Amino acid sequence: MSQVITPIKTQTVFKESFVHVSFDATSRILYAKWTGFLRIEDTKRACKALVDFTKQNRITLHLSEQTELKVLSKEVQDFLVGNCFPELEQNGLRKVAVLLAEDIFAQATVTNVNTKATVGKLQINTFGSSHKAHDWLTA
Repeated sequence: MSQVITPIKTQTVFKESFVHVSFDATSRILYAKWTGFLRIEDTKRACKALVDFTKQNRITLHLSEQTELKVLSKEVQDFLVGNCFPELEQNGLRKVAVLLAEDIFAQATVTNVNTKATVGKLQINTFGSSHKAHDWLTA
């Protein structure tokens, strides 16, 4: 299992059983730690929180930790690619570093979403190490 960089001082933005979204004001990175299976309603609520915070605070960097995420349904995949990522890009997000799940089936669905999610100026890269993800975001 990869070691995850935990921001020293963060502000919780959104917290539910399936995700904890926080913001590190020093690095200006918006973090999301996803857990379990995502239902479409939950995904939409979390996406709205990410978009709203990104817009209000001019966020350009996001680290999406998916080490405990399970397989994404087709409906969730389609929503992320067709709605969430385009909205985040339109509101200023430019880089998303994804820390991959250990579950190989979850990795496959996440990779599928990230491959299809080339949106405007938004760059998405996947990593097996939080240090590499953080380094790429801050480069």
